[in-house]
Amino acid sequence: MAGFWQRAAAAAIDGGVLFVTLGILGVVIALVTGARIPNLREIGLDYVIELALGGQPAVVLGLALATGVGVLYFLLFHAMSGQTLGKRALRIRVISAYGRSIGLRGATIRLGGCALGALMLSLGFVWIAFDREKRGLHDWLAGSYVVRA
Repeated sequence: MAGFWQRAAAAAIDGGVLFVTLGILGVVIALVTGARIPNLREIGLDYVIELALGGQPAVVLGLALATGVGVLYFLLFHAMSGQTLGKRALRIRVISAYGRSIGLRGATIRLGGCALGALMLSLGFVWIAFDREKRGLHDWLAGSYVVRA
């Protein structure tokens, strides 16, 4: 089974992939809509929150699009191959209890479990470090395992 730190490293790689992808997408949207492109020093969580609370339609659309891209990234990669780009780089894979792909239903349940685990102060992920089978809340809900590929 893949442990907490290996899975955390894969998540960091996936975060980097999504950050770059969404950054490029954001620049394209800004160029199309005529919005101002911020300096890299301005970008941060407080900047995003300030933009979201401003209620500008382009920003709301951009945040919705970013959420959709992130959801599709994890759903499709986990449903089709059991590996995101980060998991592939670290040679780990999400499988069902029968050793097969978890499919779209399992990937959807797993993603919902990830959201639930994050809302619970990330205890759903910390659980991995202490679980004998190295499974988090999302793995238990979806009936999935993360193994070395």
